[in-house]
Amino acid sequence: MNAFTLKGISNFILLIILSFSLLQCSTPQKLIDQKQYDLAFDALIKKGQNGRMNAEHLMQLKQVYHAANQLDHERTTSLKASGSPDIWPEVLYHLQNMQRRTKAVQALSPDLKQQLDLKPINVDEEVLAAKITTTQYYNRLAEKLLASADPDASQKALPLFEKVQQLNPAFPGLDNNMRRAVFSMADRVLIGFKNDAGVKLPAGFANQVLNQQAFHDSPWQNKIIWSPEQGMGNTYQLVVVLDEIEVSPHKTGQTSYNEKFANFEAAIIRYELQKSVSLSGQVQIFASDQKRALLISPFNVSSQFDYTYARFTGDEKALSEATRNLTRKAALPYPADESLLKDAAAELNKTVALLLK
Repeated sequence: MNAFTLKGISNFILLIILSFSLLQCSTPQKLIDQKQYDLAFDALIKKGQNGRMNAEHLMQLKQVYHAANQLDHERTTSLKASGSPDIWPEVLYHLQNMQRRTKAVQALSPDLKQQLDLKPINVDEEVLAAKITTTQYYNRLAEKLLASADPDASQKALPLFEKVQQLNPAFPGLDNNMRRAVFSMADRVLIGFKNDAGVKLPAGFANQVLNQQAFHDSPWQNKIIWSPEQGMGNTYQLVVVLDEIEVSPHKTGQTSYNEKFANFEAAIIRYELQKSVSLSGQVQIFASDQKRALLISPFNVSSQFDYTYARFTGDEKALSEATRNLTRKAALPYPADESLLKDAAAELNKTVALLLK
């Protein structure tokens, strides 16, 4: 056996000894002695996931459950007593710890729960209230930074808005604030289009969706670029992702009725033609160095062909003014899908332009 092999075996044995030592140091009792109650709780809950725990582990789980919850309760009480406005993220953290432990214990087998005989701690309402207050706290801080219109301040505001997003994705005004922060801090905003609908689009469709004319009123117009080669510095990407195209079948309605005026009478047939194209997808904003979208704004736009005309037999003097106007309209054919798609693309262009204001 050569020296290299002996060295490899020695290193392997050393690794095993080290791993065993670490495992021993992280036993529930060691963690309890070190007052690492959360780690001890997690380790013991994991042991109980198979539905069995020995008497020692049951006793330890009771101990750490009470000890960890007591620490969180005391810290929460102390923070609230301070009256400071910046306490709420930490208050939420401690309350969620207590909520998590209760849920973990409740997920154990009925037999183990009976043996533990632990009283559930219901802090759900407190967690909800703290989450609302924490969300408002982060949003106030972020909006104050954003109001300065300083790119550096916007860069500090964006992570705060991301915290708001994590706590409440539907928070009022959040999408608009996050876009403002991104566009303010970005040196360039690269705009693009992606077709994920699996349908071949008419020529020029993407150019119509990204028609530059609609963006002329954007306060960020001087930052918008159309090709990666123009990118420099802190560049973000705004991508219009088309997920689905829905083309309705031709719908034809036909209504027959009579109209009379004095001694005159006419029989009318009114024809109603309908057809539509809907586009749905997302406008996504990415940081240049990230694959996950920072902000997603869903869209659903449509183009509608809705046409009514009429024909009559009898005396025209019997017709009302509205019916007479309908009878003078031509009988048009249904528009081609391509025509409606182009109209829908123009509507999508308006939607993108609104997001850039």
